[in-house]
Amino acid sequence: MRKLRLRLSPRWPGGLAPTLLLSAFSLNVLALTLPFMDLRKGLSTSPYSLRASVEYLWDSGLFVLAVVVVAFSVLFPFVKLSVMAAILLGLVPESRERRALEFVERYGKWSMLDVFLVCIMLALANDQFFIDVEPRRGLLCFTAAILTSMLASGHMLARVQRRAPRPLAPLEPSRWRTLGQVGLFALLAAVLTVPFLEIDDWRLDDHPVSILSTIEGLWLSGARTLAVLTALFLAVAPLSVHGLMIAISRRARRDPESAGLRAGAQTARHWAMLDVFALALGIFLVEGREFVRTDLSWGAFLLALMLLFYWPLSNWLGRRL
Repeated sequence: MRKLRLRLSPRWPGGLAPTLLLSAFSLNVLALTLPFMDLRKGLSTSPYSLRASVEYLWDSGLFVLAVVVVAFSVLFPFVKLSVMAAILLGLVPESRERRALEFVERYGKWSMLDVFLVCIMLALANDQFFIDVEPRRGLLCFTAAILTSMLASGHMLARVQRRAPRPLAPLEPSRWRTLGQVGLFALLAAVLTVPFLEIDDWRLDDHPVSILSTIEGLWLSGARTLAVLTALFLAVAPLSVHGLMIAISRRARRDPESAGLRAGAQTARHWAMLDVFALALGIFLVEGREFVRTDLSWGAFLLALMLLFYWPLSNWLGRRL
């Protein structure tokens, strides 16, 4: 009986990418078996996991949201790992490798959906007496799995781009584009600081929650690794994208290509996740009623306004960078 041997394609020498993929796969499998956190309301405590989240949405008749969570947080992590593994094994034609990796890079971050949902709950429970949230190992395993797979896709896409670089389209000077980027930067600063939720429960301290206070709440609750990562994904990376685009627009006359700045903006865009956080917020508004009653605040509308500009800007960046 012949043994099946899997060999890497000659186009993919080295062990970094396979190591990252195997690590991400192992962490994903482990995360599915572990609780993300323990929820305490009053005197009762219950575990929260991916499975529990999906079951609650389904039992509540929220079938679309249940399918969204399953698609992004359960199935897609294994789909993107399978795509990257197929590329490493040479099962994807060389002409299609870039397109496949760009697909994985574009949608891989959406697996963070359930992680941000937990972040919102941790922020709301910070410094409260009636409710409490304690992070568990499953949350860190799942977050590490997503980060590892994103590092793998970024590494592999960079190698493809070095192998067959595309010429950069010169950027024409435009005062209106620069002013638009400055306006988006200011809007993003408001999104980070203005509260998006307020607790509407007489048993709890009615403190408003913004993205910055969410990061602070994660830090104070002991989830410091998650606090640093959330700050990176929701503040540092989005601000870097817009800051670099302002610099690119200002230098367009002297340096139409701005290759270094474009590379930096592309990397920052890879890790910016405000759109994923917005979807997590929407799911919490539906799913989180059993946890704590909340009202929307102005920050949520600013976030929605920001995302109205995000999609056309993201498409433009994809073509230009």
